[in-house]
Amino acid sequence: MKPAAPKVTFVEGPLATEVYVEASEWATHVIRLYKDANYVEIEWTAGPIPVNTPWIAAENSDWGKEVVVRYDSNVKSEGAWYTDSNGKEMVQRVYNKRGPSYPMPYKISEPVAGNYYPVNAMMSLDDGEVELAILTDVSQAGASLSDGSLEFMVHRRIQQDDSRGVQEPLNETMCGCNDIGAAPGAMGVHGHEGDGGCACAGLTVRGRHWLIFDTVANSHEIRRERSEGLNFPATLAFHKPESKASAPDRMEFQAVSAALPKNLKLVTLTSNYASFNKGMFMLRLSHLYEAGEHPTLAQPVTINLEEIFGKAGLAIKSAYETTLTGNQPLAEYEARKHQWETRYANEAVAAHMEATGAIAFEERVKFEYPTVTIRPMEVRTFMAEFA
Repeated sequence: MKPAAPKVTFVEGPLATEVYVEASEWATHVIRLYKDANYVEIEWTAGPIPVNTPWIAAENSDWGKEVVVRYDSNVKSEGAWYTDSNGKEMVQRVYNKRGPSYPMPYKISEPVAGNYYPVNAMMSLDDGEVELAILTDVSQAGASLSDGSLEFMVHRRIQQDDSRGVQEPLNETMCGCNDIGAAPGAMGVHGHEGDGGCACAGLTVRGRHWLIFDTVANSHEIRRERSEGLNFPATLAFHKPESKASAPDRMEFQAVSAALPKNLKLVTLTSNYASFNKGMFMLRLSHLYEAGEHPTLAQPVTINLEEIFGKAGLAIKSAYETTLTGNQPLAEYEARKHQWETRYANEAVAAHMEATGAIAFEERVKFEYPTVTIRPMEVRTFMAEFA
């Protein structure tokens, strides 16, 4: 038995065009082309995954499945691609290769699983001129198993233990049971009395991918900005006043006086720790780009806090820098820290790292209120007093 041909439906509108693709009853996705957008959206839905696989075998096909979404292109990536490290720097991956910390030669015993890596924000490949970047709204496993191809594992349901430590089948269901094949009266792996197997439907999951296909320079600029929009969209909140008298006089409010530069992000602004810090708010800023990622945006940027937080809703009065977590002033921590003497194994290694932008050699700029300088990928935390 062969799988049925996908059912495709087109819907065109003034702001977007949608393509609905139904691969099966439990695997669908919607492709959205927004007007004037520099990306393509794919919203995928998978589940509940059926246990049997009739197109492989009519009988004894209760193996389960691992579902991937794969994007193929004609980009000559030559077996190399990039995945993000916790949403920050991009790390190069090479098909069937490992880094210098592994013994050489290193043999990949799992040709598929051995080339999968965690992806928290984005994955990309390029040929030096054009790049295909795919952004995700949820952490997934990703790989490039052939030139120009990127794939994500979006869902799985298997009926045997995968020998990775969980000691149970990866068979999450809507009712919580997973005791496949438990005999009537026997206790399953979760303590449920078996009835010949768990008959509950598997989970249904849904997510989005944003595709960017452009020159390397343009893609490197776009992908960071779009990743913020995908993972940290604007939050809508609604308030219904009890009466007209209790309705606010102003329907508009702006907390800041000026916008941050394009390559900076306001990560945190909270009063949660004010009671421990004499009423001061925690303020955290970060640089969106890594060293060498873009010719102009991946540069240190300097801002004036009094210009950002001026006379609008929040007017800053003073601030001092703390450690990243905000648990102590940075100056006190630096005074107690042991100063290690560091050096490179040879000058060639240092020259190569500097030339390729592997690390940023710019010294950390000391904070002197109200001016702060943030280097590529740097995150800085402050305790700030607001009027």
